[in-house]
Amino acid sequence: MIAPPVHWRFFIEAHDETDALIRVLTPLAVQGAQLVQVSQGRAAEGVSIYVEAQGLGAGRAETVLRRLQGMPVVLRVAMGWRTGAAAASDQCSAAPAEVR
Repeated sequence: MIAPPVHWRFFIEAHDETDALIRVLTPLAVQGAQLVQVSQGRAAEGVSIYVEAQGLGAGRAETVLRRLQGMPVVLRVAMGWRTGAAAASDQCSAAPAEVR
């Protein structure tokens, strides 16, 4: 039986720097993530970045989370996921937060 696809969701608040988006996408690229959706907007303390990616196992997703938490440009980060039919729709299956 084939496991349902998992879409990992990263919610990031970062300092408003010109290369913030590229910097936070780098750990995902290094781990081989396939980007599904990326958006950036203004936040109270800088920029808010949302990334949804697939092609990562739980271990690699946690590695991305830890690397994002260690970046000086990142203020806060949370991670969640969507699976199966929820990955194809806009419903969140779970959203455990890891915030520094």
